Amino acid sequence: MARLFGTLAVVLALSSHLFASQALTSADLGSLAGDWTLTLDTPQGPFDQSLSFKDEDGKLVAELHNDMAGTQKVTDITKDGTNIILKFAGNFQGNPFDAAVTLTPDGTDKCKVTFDVNSGQFTMSGTGTKK
Repeated sequence: MARLFGTLAVVLALSSHLFASQALTSADLGSLAGDWTLTLDTPQGPFDQSLSFKDEDGKLVAELHNDMAGTQKVTDITKDGTNIILKFAGNFQGNPFDAAVTLTPDGTDKCKVTFDVNSGQFTMSGTGTKK
């Protein structure tokens, strides 16, 4: 019985190490590193915003900026295959929302963009162009 508990303890210790998330660095971004102009297709027409990836005290952060909402700092940045996903909580005209922006590389200076609001309640697609 002691051997069983010892084995379980080792397995749990190893599995927690394997699944622990590590912060991304600029190098993890590959061709997506740097500054971008994102153009989203909306019901009101094209909507442009800027995206900048930065290193802040050794941690990767992003800043999304547009004229309507100002600047949104994003610290929840993950990678899924070649996709980079930015997640943040925002507020537009008093309405809180959760957002996920997925960037999919499309060459070295372009990307495909999906902007998902409140887990699919509203989704916009578009393109990104490296500045």
